[in-house]
Amino acid sequence: MFRINLSKEGRESSEKTRKYSSLKIGIVGMGRTGSMFFQELKDSFEVLGISKKEDIELIKKGKIWIKKNGKIEVLKGNFLLDKDFNHSFDFLFFTVKNPVGPAISFYFRRIKEKKLKIPAIFLSQNGIEAGEEAISILKEIFGEKAKEIPVFRISLFNPVEKEIENEKILISYSLPIKMAISQISGPRVNVSEIFDKNFKVFFMDSKNAKNMEYSKLFLNLIGMPSATYGFSIKEGFLKKEIFKEEILALREYKKVVKLSGGKFLNFPGYPVEILSFLISLPIFLLVFLRNILVEKIEKGRAGKKKDLDEIDYYNGAVLKMANKLKVEVPINSKILERVKK
Repeated sequence: MFRINLSKEGRESSEKTRKYSSLKIGIVGMGRTGSMFFQELKDSFEVLGISKKEDIELIKKGKIWIKKNGKIEVLKGNFLLDKDFNHSFDFLFFTVKNPVGPAISFYFRRIKEKKLKIPAIFLSQNGIEAGEEAISILKEIFGEKAKEIPVFRISLFNPVEKEIENEKILISYSLPIKMAISQISGPRVNVSEIFDKNFKVFFMDSKNAKNMEYSKLFLNLIGMPSATYGFSIKEGFLKKEIFKEEILALREYKKVVKLSGGKFLNFPGYPVEILSFLISLPIFLLVFLRNILVEKIEKGRAGKKKDLDEIDYYNGAVLKMANKLKVEVPINSKILERVKK
């Protein structure tokens, strides 16, 4: 069902010729994350950006610009309206926001209807539900043959910002792009070649796929209490009561992860396992360490603000896990309710 040749045999190795690779990649969703992947892959592979009409029109009008490592350039390339999707790809990157299910359903039903090539999938959504959601929908569409479709989860560590400057919409990020990848379904495929330029990837084995998601969610949860009060992470951490709520919310999450049989992992520059140990220290000690903690956290985020739009997939995910385990997480529940009011 799924066939792809990622071998370098027959290809020249220079950067000049690599862009003629026959590998076809579709980027579904040309927002911040999608634009970043498109920009970094288009010179090496045949890449098509796929998105809604509003996104494509802005790109074609030259309104979307990429800002990275001090340089700015307009986003250019080949793009397609989602409603006109009828192409075969080797890989589809789903970079749309949660929930990813509707997008998976739309594109793969179209693929089945048009008898297009079945692509492998990359899922970059935050939270811990996207993988299971995608696999479930693929099974609805293809039945048992869904097991033949390679599915990969991406945990992206780089902050990707969107801002407006002089009528330009700037998508800004830094290189290298740091992320963890784990294959969660389908026959094994070595995808390292795709990310050999401008990426720093930590490949995780399948047994640690969920732990990878748990670890990324730990990072996503930091600063959510502060954001619900309208504060940045730094501002919130410097207010004792909010800082306490930050720590207690993380402790609740740590508890449900442990009860679920999961654990936290360390990544270079992102020592989640160590951070999960530190939050177990008495709060009066952590108060004295908070300046150091916030400095490290803010450095990794590059000043990016927390996105409350996805709180259902952050604190809401903690609540869902807790409900399944029949344990209470009052702090995370309170944080979630504060936004829902």
